[in-house]
Amino acid sequence: MKSALQNLKFLLLGLICLPSLLFSQQAEFSQFYAAPLHLNNALAGISYGPRLAINYRNQWPELGDGPNGGFVTYGISYDQHIEKLHGGIGVMMTSDRISNNKIVQNSINAMYSFQIRVSRKFGIKLGLGGVYTHRYINWYDLLFYDQINPLTGFYESIGIPNATNEIPPGNFNTHHFNVNTGAVFFSNKYYGGIALHNLIPEKDYFGDATNRSRLALNGGAFYTFGKGYEKKFWLSPQILYVYQNNFNQISVGSLIGYDFFYTGIWMRHTINNFDSVISGVGFKKGVLRFGYTFDINVSPLKGTAGSHEFSFVFNFTKEQSSLNPKSVQGFISCPYYLDF
Repeated sequence: MKSALQNLKFLLLGLICLPSLLFSQQAEFSQFYAAPLHLNNALAGISYGPRLAINYRNQWPELGDGPNGGFVTYGISYDQHIEKLHGGIGVMMTSDRISNNKIVQNSINAMYSFQIRVSRKFGIKLGLGGVYTHRYINWYDLLFYDQINPLTGFYESIGIPNATNEIPPGNFNTHHFNVNTGAVFFSNKYYGGIALHNLIPEKDYFGDATNRSRLALNGGAFYTFGKGYEKKFWLSPQILYVYQNNFNQISVGSLIGYDFFYTGIWMRHTINNFDSVISGVGFKKGVLRFGYTFDINVSPLKGTAGSHEFSFVFNFTKEQSSLNPKSVQGFISCPYYLDF
């Protein structure tokens, strides 16, 4: 009976999240600042580079066992600025995996960002990317509400799942091409960006569900405290707004740092309810930036085990900004937030 109740709990979690699965809402990273190409194509090459970013997120890990047990997202990206191209290039691969690969979405996004040096104090980047996505569903590993037996749960006594009346989709694999675009405006203290993902509507697995465009707006600032070489304390307030499929989400918070170490706290709200509090720590030393965050769920799903997220970003250059390479010394540097 305990096993049946546990399975029912997980089923209810899945039903709550099902609208997101049906419409293939794009995965979100709590450390959006450490997944720049996922946030906005226009950020390609902004920290000069070459730059390599690796991201891992596991939401609700109790849905299964191991590193793929929950709603898991892997990301790896590479980008760099190329002066002869007047901008940056980048490529990002992501893999979303639900409850040990029951539903999987893999994508690769190639992008270019054109840079405009407006002045010594202001820059603009315009980005464009093309995306290929492959989705597949392990239908016969899924469990449905009508399979629940009050005494034995989802399974017969010999471990075989009970029968279901759910009709499988006609195709367990789908392939899509799409387009992303974005823009970033920044000085050495302030920045803002707008990104549009999935500009081409596309059908998904179930019925007439459509994957609609995603709008992301973000902005923030970077402040240092002290004088001269003593300016080791810094503060970087941030805000991110996301809209997709009539779903709104706002994340507000700040990074606070001393020298190479930083911590941070954010609040994420979905307009209809207060979703979670996000706490994090990290450091930036040499070519490496590392970060860890944990989402504390305060919504009606607060009984879940939260979300763990790790990021590793390697910038293999001493350059600080695509506006300030050696060939054009004198232009501004990126805010620390953009200089991943």
